[in-house]
Amino acid sequence: MSIRGFSATLLATFAFSTAFLGCSDDASDDPGGSSTGTGSASGSAGSGAGGDGGSSAAGGDGGSSAAGGDGGSSAAGGDGGAAGGSSAAGGDGGSSAAGGDGGSGATGGGPGGEARVAARCEADADCGPSGVCIPESDVEFFGGGPAGGYCTAACSEDSDCAGEGSVCIGGACLLGCTMGVPPLESLATELDPGKCQGREDLRCDALDDASICVPSCGSDGQCTGGRVCDPRWNLCVDEPTTGLPDGSPCELGRDGEDPCASWCIDFGGESGVCAGLCVLGGDIANDDCGGLESGLCLYSLAADSGAGDVGVCANACTSHSDCLLPDASCVSAGLEANGYCLFGVTPCPRGQRQCARGEVCTRTPEGSLCLDETYPLDDSGAGGGGGAGGAGGATGTGGDGGAGGATGTGGEGGVGGATGTGGDGGAGGATGTGGDGGAGGATGTGGEGGAGGVGAAAGAGGTGGTGEGGAGGAGAVGGSDGAGGAGGAGGSAGAGGAG
Repeated sequence: MSIRGFSATLLATFAFSTAFLGCSDDASDDPGGSSTGTGSASGSAGSGAGGDGGSSAAGGDGGSSAAGGDGGSSAAGGDGGAAGGSSAAGGDGGSSAAGGDGGSGATGGGPGGEARVAARCEADADCGPSGVCIPESDVEFFGGGPAGGYCTAACSEDSDCAGEGSVCIGGACLLGCTMGVPPLESLATELDPGKCQGREDLRCDALDDASICVPSCGSDGQCTGGRVCDPRWNLCVDEPTTGLPDGSPCELGRDGEDPCASWCIDFGGESGVCAGLCVLGGDIANDDCGGLESGLCLYSLAADSGAGDVGVCANACTSHSDCLLPDASCVSAGLEANGYCLFGVTPCPRGQRQCARGEVCTRTPEGSLCLDETYPLDDSGAGGGGGAGGAGGATGTGGDGGAGGATGTGGEGGVGGATGTGGDGGAGGATGTGGDGGAGGATGTGGEGGAGGVGAAAGAGGTGGTGEGGAGGAGAVGGSDGAGGAGGAGGSAGAGGAG
């Protein structure tokens, strides 16, 4: 078996982060004090004057102030403090989105300023006098568009690029970053505005021997102009990468080909699992992993990951059968609607005493396992039954079968009248089997079999005409041919799914 050469590790912070949806403390209205971090860490959220802050990647001396105190970092830009300190982002005076006098650097701007590398943009004018915007609509530099845009600058070598650790790639500057800093103290550790501009849609990731800020969209909602977020490259594109959906077992092909739409990653089970990349820390309720109802950034790729670093998504779930038992089960994260598939399930052949508080020793097809009592083993619902033949009588059409639940089987299509068409079989749930198509009348067409879920068979085409087998779901087999009725031709087999 071959799976991707890097392994994902569950964040230790998850164990004490069940209240991670809470907000961080609001800034006070006191005057800003001395700080070695960003100006905003010591400034007032109101109109307090800036303090004598220290060196910072994002600001000059002085605390942050919404109104911009003297020397403070401000969205409106102060005129610069008399004792402006050194900063990767600013010269004398406070760094500002609008640019303080003489402000320069990775997040500078204003008169004489350099490009605001990695800042959001829609046009070159958003990036400072020497800056260039890689817009969301781009298809060339990254291979797709960075959500929110990405400011860069022309360069011939790394030293041409502002910001510590920044690199020159393809004639353009990419902002450098330090992995592991700040430390990830909880799932909601705030992003440092001095690291990757504090953006939720950029992640600090390793590239050869450098660490740089790269685009990292997590959902289609972050892309505009009809584009979608590519599940593998985390860029806004017109045609996304296709393959097995997240949560599917996987292994690389002999030629290293990855069968996943995202990435085949080693989570420590018996096989790889398809999963997307994400940004650790920050606003938990953001678009990482498609939003909280789809997944959560819970796994790291490094032993000492920090806020803003690259992470790996854990799939959302509402039952243990949504996960890859016996390797992974559904674990509560304090949300009412769903939990997340986590690896490392404890077997309990000797009963409940082997399970932790909140777990129940449950008998499953894979053996007795300690499972979170919050969720059922299986929440599958059978598909609704197919409707009866149409009221039209001799030429009535059979009703369509109901769709299956999460892992349920689709309902069978209704039988058509004497010359009526059979109803289509219901689609299977996420991993459920598709329902069979309804039989046609004496000369009627058989209904199509319902599509199967992931890895499940599609339903067979209905008898009595030209019913076709339904298309298989991802990794599924195609439906069987519809048998020929009196004088009717058999239907063609349904197409097999991917994988």
